Amino acid sequence: MRNFLPHIPEMKLKQLQKWTKLRHEQLSEATSITTDSVVDFIKRQIVKGNWREVEEVLKGKPLTATGKLLFSEMRNRVIGTLMLRLGLRRVVALAIALILLPLILAKISGETISRLRK
Repeated sequence: MRNFLPHIPEMKLKQLQKWTKLRHEQLSEATSITTDSVVDFIKRQIVKGNWREVEEVLKGKPLTATGKLLFSEMRNRVIGTLMLRLGLRRVVALAIALILLPLILAKISGETISRLRK
């Protein structure tokens, strides 16, 4: 599936929509659900005291074992949430998560950094 998806994020979303045959509204809802799931997951992890791992994941460098575990747990929760709330098949939810997670994490980390600079 990775060979099927282009490297440009906008093209990835268009190709994903074409491949999964999702309507634009469904893809928008999937984006919203994924964003909410990621933000909720990050907040819960920070409350638990895993702020270093969250910082590594937001920086895009989950190099430690704990950071990898945190990222995979986040991905699995997003996939499960997409499956439950939208009734998607696992492979479609996985494809959506693979494309949207890096984009959403980059957006969240950019917003966080800009807030800290102010």
